[in-house]
Amino acid sequence: MTEPVTVQPPKVRDHREAQAIQIIGARLRDARMRLCNMSQRLAAEKLTLANSGMLAKFENATDNRNIPLWLIRRAASLYEVSIDWLFGETEDWETGHRMTQERETSRWLFDVWEKAREMDIQHLRLLNDKLEALTAITGEMTKAANDAEAALDRFAEVNEGFEDMKAGAPLVGSIARIAAAAQHGAARLERIKGEMRRQTTA
Repeated sequence: MTEPVTVQPPKVRDHREAQAIQIIGARLRDARMRLCNMSQRLAAEKLTLANSGMLAKFENATDNRNIPLWLIRRAASLYEVSIDWLFGETEDWETGHRMTQERETSRWLFDVWEKAREMDIQHLRLLNDKLEALTAITGEMTKAANDAEAALDRFAEVNEGFEDMKAGAPLVGSIARIAAAAQHGAARLERIKGEMRRQTTA
């Protein structure tokens, strides 16, 4: 006699819980990024999570077991959204009319800051390109001055009394000044580049 076959009912509860966790995770991510413009690291810190990786698991619903109720309540307070919205029960995330104006102001300030930051980066890139071009030119000038000085020294060696010739001494002095000016310019340029590096990393 064969034993009766037992048909297991579908795990509706588990499916619904997983779906709810996915909705909450997506709403947590939307609230943090779209509504508050907040980094995952900063949000995790304010939610008293150990690290941003834990928040990432909740937001991406990679841990389908549960999302702590205390985290949902704390997130609603931090992001200033309703708990019903986090659960996906409503599309109205606002907790009050005042929040609309505050979020619009915050978003406007963030946009202004982002544009200013992009302009600063663009200006720094242009300035860096100019400095690189100036560095190349200064290097060529220094090399040319050193080569001229070396050639003049060699010429003086094979031509005794060179400095006694007409314009001999002035030529020596002029090339020496050119070499000194090139070295001074190269040193000054390096100081300027060092100051810029310190300012950009401060």
